[in-house]
Parts: sequence; C-alpha cells; structure tokens
Amino acid sequence: MEKVIKTYGRMELAQMYFPAIAPRSARRRLKDLLRESDSTAELAHLTRRIFMPAEVSLIFDTFGVP
Repeated sequence: MEKVIKTYGRMELAQMYFPAIAPRSARRRLKDLLRESDSTAELAHLTRRIFMPAEVSLIFDTFGVP
C-alpha cells in the first residue's frame, strides 16, 4: 500500500520511519536521516512542526515510502 502525499507532523512522519522506538528518539533519528542527504539536509533545520506535501514527496523519493 502506497502512502498518501499530504501534510505530516514531524513526529508522525518519524514514527512511520521508525515505528519500533520511542517518538522522541524517532524524531531525532529522522532528523539525522534528513541531514545525510544533500537534497533533504535543509529540512532537518526547519523549526515548524509539519512537513508540507512537497517536502513529504521529496523525503519519500529520497528514502522510500515507509
């Protein structure tokens, strides 16, 4: 099943990629993951709590759909 491209909260998206760990740890891991790629590095420094659909699409294209 393919995930829908929509607005996702930071924690929600982090939990999708790292479901087996605590939410705060998942958020930190997602931030580290975003820093690893040149195309998503700027997303790691966002201060807002949501990822817009275009950003979600970029994340899914770069790391795959969780």
